[in-house]
Amino acid sequence: MPRSSNAEEIAEELQSTPSTPASNPAAPPAGEEGAETRVFVMPGAELPGAVYITVVAAFAWMLAMAWLAFSSSDGIDLDLGIATGLALMFLIVPLAIHHTATHVVHKAGMSVRTFLEGPFDTFTGKMPARQAWLEVAMIPVSLAIAATLIGIVFLLAH
Repeated sequence: MPRSSNAEEIAEELQSTPSTPASNPAAPPAGEEGAETRVFVMPGAELPGAVYITVVAAFAWMLAMAWLAFSSSDGIDLDLGIATGLALMFLIVPLAIHHTATHVVHKAGMSVRTFLEGPFDTFTGKMPARQAWLEVAMIPVSLAIAATLIGIVFLLAH
């Protein structure tokens, strides 16, 4: 069965693209013959810290509302404790990765002003940075608002 021309084009493009150490972990280390300069990218450097703070604050708000509204119920404290523990793990793992990476990459983070001045590059094209920030924060903030409303209804009903 003959291969499609699209598959052949992709294979030719992959063969003609030079590999870099960032895309090829088996590339020779710097200083050896055929080696290229290694480029280390800070995890999370594509967005300023304020964007991540927005997301973490929204999840903290959601957990706080859950504790305020539901902790008085019988037997729910264990469930809330487990949810809080999971939330802390989801926060601590990326922070540990970032902290570890700072020992390899010594680069200052992007300022909010710099981020907002330029477009944000995505897989599907460029978009305004404000829109990117809104899209990142939309789900956590919506969940926090929903948790607040559900908690209010629960407290008013009991």
